[in-house]
Amino acid sequence: MPKDKTETLEKIIPCAKKEFLDKGFERASMRTIAANADISAAGLYRHFESKEAMFEALVLPTVRGIKELLLSMRDTFSELPGDTQKKVVKDYSNDKFPLFIKYIYEHFDAFKLLTTCASGTPYANFIHDLVEIDVEYNLKFIKATCNDALTSGRCTPELMHILSSAFYSGIFEVVIHDMTRKDADNHIERLRCFFAAGWNSILRP
Repeated sequence: MPKDKTETLEKIIPCAKKEFLDKGFERASMRTIAANADISAAGLYRHFESKEAMFEALVLPTVRGIKELLLSMRDTFSELPGDTQKKVVKDYSNDKFPLFIKYIYEHFDAFKLLTTCASGTPYANFIHDLVEIDVEYNLKFIKATCNDALTSGRCTPELMHILSSAFYSGIFEVVIHDMTRKDADNHIERLRCFFAAGWNSILRP
């Protein structure tokens, strides 16, 4: 993380972001960032001890934020009685999921870094962490609603992981391809309908 917050740091951040977006983490140059920020390389390292620390400073708050949002939505739903969960799951998802997309577009640059520039960093697989959360709470839903999807063999935790991974990877395609919010909303709504039909076949009574 940065060692202080100064006017110099405010010059560094946009230069760092541009360098990572242009070249990706692995090819990004601290010297180039320093030159573009009009400071020495030594001056840059007084703010960030490494390229890894710089990249982390740009993306970590956003990674934490999206996880906290997903956990909050899932926790609130899981606290409902099983019968209630079964009745309101569609309406709850329709009500809450737009908040997830809103967060993505409020932190678009950070998600662009995460989805296209993070190779070589611990954040390259950040979607996997979202998938793990999703699978955990889907399993809780199945248990709370006494659904037989697992015991009947229609679903397994492994299949749930595959489906969730495909879903969240699909969502972040809107970032990779720089879609407008309007286009993203349209595409993601169709994506959700597609996956909902599949889940309905798995979770059928």
